[in-house]
Amino acid sequence: MTANPLDQMQVIHVDDQPWVEYEDETGFIPPGAAVKPLVDPESGHTFMLTRFAPNYRAPSHWHPSDTIYIITQGEFSVEGEGTYRPGDVRWVRGGTAYGSESAGPEGCQFYIVSMGPFDVNDPEADAPPRGDWRTVKNV
Repeated sequence: MTANPLDQMQVIHVDDQPWVEYEDETGFIPPGAAVKPLVDPESGHTFMLTRFAPNYRAPSHWHPSDTIYIITQGEFSVEGEGTYRPGDVRWVRGGTAYGSESAGPEGCQFYIVSMGPFDVNDPEADAPPRGDWRTVKNV
């Protein structure tokens, strides 16, 4: 994945960045998502624009760090939470597994900001430290 190095201060022109198919070498996350990495993950942070194809569906998973989603286009739904639309912001506490994510019939686009490592973990194979959305209330 290509990304911009993080200087002390810089402008990142999102429209100038290429879309890259999101590849999960484990095969856990299915094809159909593309990203524009906006900050080099070697910095310890993740900031990217993400695009889901129409009706795309990703399985239940969790990230080790708090993650913020800023919806910019289409409908982004999360099982057990509801549907997010342009202008909505979603925050997920790191270590909490959540329901499958899906795009509406026209797809969706959103920014992801991870407040640390962005690993994608399968809750069936790697228990989330803060629990699973199906059993934890008010996550």
